[in-house]
Amino acid sequence: MSNSSKNTRISRKDFLKLAGGVIGVGALSYFLGLRDQPRATLTGSDLPDYLDDASAFPVFRGPYLQKDAGLTALLFHADLAALTALCDQTLNAVPNSPFAYVPLMPDLLVVHADMLVSSLDERDSQVGLIPETEVGFWLLTVAMQKTSTGRVPHHLAWFLPHLLVNESNAIATGREVYGFNKQAAEFTTTQETPPTRFSADVLGFEHFAPDAVARKERLLEVQSPVPQRSQNQWSDWESAKSGLSDALRPQVRGDLGGEVVAFAAQAALQDIPLVFLKQFRHAADTKKACYQAIVEAPLQIKTFHGGGFLDQPYEMSLRPLASHPLAQRLGLQAEQASSVSVWLNVDFTLGTGTVYQSS
Repeated sequence: MSNSSKNTRISRKDFLKLAGGVIGVGALSYFLGLRDQPRATLTGSDLPDYLDDASAFPVFRGPYLQKDAGLTALLFHADLAALTALCDQTLNAVPNSPFAYVPLMPDLLVVHADMLVSSLDERDSQVGLIPETEVGFWLLTVAMQKTSTGRVPHHLAWFLPHLLVNESNAIATGREVYGFNKQAAEFTTTQETPPTRFSADVLGFEHFAPDAVARKERLLEVQSPVPQRSQNQWSDWESAKSGLSDALRPQVRGDLGGEVVAFAAQAALQDIPLVFLKQFRHAADTKKACYQAIVEAPLQIKTFHGGGFLDQPYEMSLRPLASHPLAQRLGLQAEQASSVSVWLNVDFTLGTGTVYQSS
């Protein structure tokens, strides 16, 4: 790691000093809700009803339950400039959004998940469970509220700029309801828990050309050189959150300033929402958006079945496809090893969203 990279992170000692000491007045006032809070787009009787069939399959009504989710979460170092540009070109490009989203650390989580998905709506919950496998890229951001006197930290949010899934209904629901950037993929996964290897193939282009034909291409491979053993098994979700916070803490950027770092210390053990850019192309002018909004939705762990750190790093390879330039866009290396490896088995819900809409 370069000296400049080291200098952008904050030590455990400094982090605890900031967290336990004086929190900036601006951050504290927002944390307690004492100053002007952002206003979401109103919803209600003025909106038309969504025209469903008897059941809403395949785009179920929310909220949603992800049951028996087996998660393998791997932390990889990424280029901070690329992550900042990603936020600026997506989340921060929506007019009238009350927040500017800033990467909290120069790292990404790559999360492999196997789970059973269903709706918690009283009508759609009777339909059943849909098996789903996905690989997602998770970026932890701090939402800085825009005020007349500057920007102050308001909350943390996980941004998922790319999510590969093997289930078409999940793509429809994720994109239409929240704005997940879900794309289709085929996965190969070993049977161990957690898996020692998984890969993703996509329909894509190695190179763009007028006569190029899309075909199945290997995009991603992740593997552990040896079977994994769990360390520091957690007994409940509270101890798991504490362990995960301790693992992420050394990666927090020190250059954001003491007020932001102290705020992150307060917020790290809370329920952190997901944030999305939801938009649809205009049919009359496909360079324009007929709808565009920032959407945040609460992710809450309902049942903790188990989890812990893994004792070996994973190695990830990303192929540079023209249609899926993940390494370039996310600031990842074509080949690199994880710095933190974790497994979890949980049930969690994804609740109804809060919408901040462009006008």
